Amino acid sequence: MRSFDVFLFLAITYTCVTVDGVYYRGNNKTNDWWSNTILYQIYPRSFKDSNKDGIGDLRGIIQKLDHFVDLGIETLWIGPLFKSPMDDMGYDVEDYRMIDPIFGTMDDLEELVKEMKKRNLKLITDLIPNHSSYKCEWFQKSIKKEGKYADYYVWRDASNQKEVMANSSVTPKPPNNWLSVFGGTGWTWNDERKQFYYHQFNSKQPDYNIRNPEIHKELLDIIGFWMDKGIVGFRFDAVRHVYESDSFHDEPCITEGEACLTRYELLKHIYTTDQPESIEIIKEWREYMDNYSRSNNLPISGLLTIESYATMDLLKQYYGTPTTPGAHVPFNFRLLRTDKNNIVESIENGIEEWLSNLPENQVANWVIENHDNPRIPTKFGAEMVPLFTALKLSLPGIEVTYYGSEIGMDDTYVRPDQKQDPNNAGDGKPDESRDYERCPMQWDSSINAGFTEEKKAWLPINPNYYKVNVEEQKKIPTSNYNFYKKMSQLRRTDTLKNGDLQTYNITNSIYILKRSLVEHESYIVVMNFGSETETVILSNAVNNLQEQLYVYLGSENSGYSTGDIISTVSSSGKPLKLRPQSVAVLTDKYIASESETSTTSDTHNAGTQISSKLISLLSVFLFIRYFL
Repeated sequence: MRSFDVFLFLAITYTCVTVDGVYYRGNNKTNDWWSNTILYQIYPRSFKDSNKDGIGDLRGIIQKLDHFVDLGIETLWIGPLFKSPMDDMGYDVEDYRMIDPIFGTMDDLEELVKEMKKRNLKLITDLIPNHSSYKCEWFQKSIKKEGKYADYYVWRDASNQKEVMANSSVTPKPPNNWLSVFGGTGWTWNDERKQFYYHQFNSKQPDYNIRNPEIHKELLDIIGFWMDKGIVGFRFDAVRHVYESDSFHDEPCITEGEACLTRYELLKHIYTTDQPESIEIIKEWREYMDNYSRSNNLPISGLLTIESYATMDLLKQYYGTPTTPGAHVPFNFRLLRTDKNNIVESIENGIEEWLSNLPENQVANWVIENHDNPRIPTKFGAEMVPLFTALKLSLPGIEVTYYGSEIGMDDTYVRPDQKQDPNNAGDGKPDESRDYERCPMQWDSSINAGFTEEKKAWLPINPNYYKVNVEEQKKIPTSNYNFYKKMSQLRRTDTLKNGDLQTYNITNSIYILKRSLVEHESYIVVMNFGSETETVILSNAVNNLQEQLYVYLGSENSGYSTGDIISTVSSSGKPLKLRPQSVAVLTDKYIASESETSTTSDTHNAGTQISSKLISLLSVFLFIRYFL
């Protein structure tokens, strides 16, 4: 009786604290090829080296295309790829119409596209519209004021220009207080032109004068050039920085003191980010891509995605309007910023913020890892990988997977003498290198994880590669790889493609997603982000459930196997008991248990053996009857 009282108290407690969270009605009006895709981000330097130089390349990616087929991934985002001196690891472009020799040749790219088409894979790449490399031909001509190139970049006189021109020993002073994202002034003096040029990033990345119509034409020509090559979409980088105010006023300080003169985060960037013209240029790119697809009778439409760490109010404007559409996918970084000290509420708020602001008939997207931020195991621990995999792959819309997350790759420690990222994390954060999350892909347990045959890779490989690698995890049914693969397969169901979403914020530990669609099976994803085993009476939390559900998939540490039966109504049956940091994906569709499957297989094999023996005996009998 005492144990029953305890259970009743817990059940009542769960009922009382249950909060019906986000409700989102499924969107089946958008049936474009990309609307439910997994967009897999390949950082090309780190994916696969084919020519033994220790750096990943295009031919290495070609060698691994079947990896994506096996995982059920449809779209690859590969970049940056264009020729670059690598002062910002490829985000400083020297030639927009040339593949950087580090990665291969144009022939390699064309072969990649050809091989991808054979596997029904789509390719998008990075396009950087805000700036070029200082080695770009356009910039060199702009320094010399050659023809139309004179105004291709943001040039301004020094604030003490008269004194400088009159006396060469006078130090030029910047025209205003604008700063670089990477720290320090955003202005660099060019002694040949006798003016400052502006750079929102490092001094080797001069900003375009995007107000110049010639720059608009150049960018559109570049889009068309790569669509001609078979690239079906672009991820436009750093869009919130594309325009600056033409007033060139000083930006206000958030705090008093001299630190405001050098620390980027201490200024209010009201003149250098999120200018209203940024919305309009996205619409211009979209119109060009749509017209290009139509005029060239392409079998599929182009995909326009953008990166901008802007507010939600601005991000939703990037979608455009029904009459003048903008981006298909403004990347959603809300879950990337999940607070590890308040995980459940942070996730709930992130989902609610995005879906409640999503314009009608637009598609949601979810980013949890990328090349600029720490990986999941680093932030939350290795056991959390399946929880975030289940979360992101069960949400409606597009999911963005960073290379290696399918096996739970962790950040890798990079010694100071091994660091490659010249800018680290930017603005006075020298210890927060972005190299840690960019280390090579772990393919197998051979030397250098099968990434390269060169003795030394461009960045160190995580020493856990002997066990955390693709080939090893393929053999283990409960591995991160196979968990990811089964969740990817689930995304192909009508329920996850078109179904409604309901979230339930149960406690600080338990979070539930329900995906449902009329006349189709439902799926319930139950995650325990806490540090204790939790018993969940699902009918007390989730609406319209059958009395028993079947386990579609459980994380290795959950204690559940495919086909296990869960009672939703009481503890007398088999209520869901989730171990710490584990996840179970349930369904109301019958699924045979692994033991049943095994028994059926054994019975089939036994029957086959018996039949074979009978055939053999019959053959012997006939031989004796007619030939002896």
